[in-house]
Amino acid sequence: MKKYASRINTSFRKIFLMTVIMSMSLSLLSGCGDAPSSTSVTTESVVLKAGTVQLYHATDTGVEPDSERYQLMQPDNLSAALEEVIEQLTLSDKLTIDKYLIDETRNVTLFVTVKEGITEEELLLNRAAIVRSIGGLEAGDVAMVMTNEAGEEIDRATYTDASFYYYGD
Repeated sequence: MKKYASRINTSFRKIFLMTVIMSMSLSLLSGCGDAPSSTSVTTESVVLKAGTVQLYHATDTGVEPDSERYQLMQPDNLSAALEEVIEQLTLSDKLTIDKYLIDETRNVTLFVTVKEGITEEELLLNRAAIVRSIGGLEAGDVAMVMTNEAGEEIDRATYTDASFYYYGD
């Protein structure tokens, strides 16, 4: 019996020792990583961005931020802020946002009329500008229901903030 007890004690010691070594290794590795960012957040930078949103517009070859951030009148009210953003967006004259819905999880659905003659590239770039601009409101996903001038649905898609990563700053 003593023989088995000593083997069990030795096994427990080995397991305990392995556990201690693994724990120490994990704690050392968890300290490794990226150095803190050199970007400093100042009170001034926070105040300048408070209640504002970055709007984007489509160019011939991409999506660019507007030169100034837009100051929202009601930044705490998603519906009012979204209304402001829609009014301030610089879109193609062949595209009109007719109405929008916001669900309980802050996902936005836009109903957009697409006029004849818009190119696929122009449509893509304007979609990217819309989604990027609305993304600044801390809304959820953005769904777009595209219809032609006759009211026939031509496209329906949902976009996240990463859908147009390529068209970023």
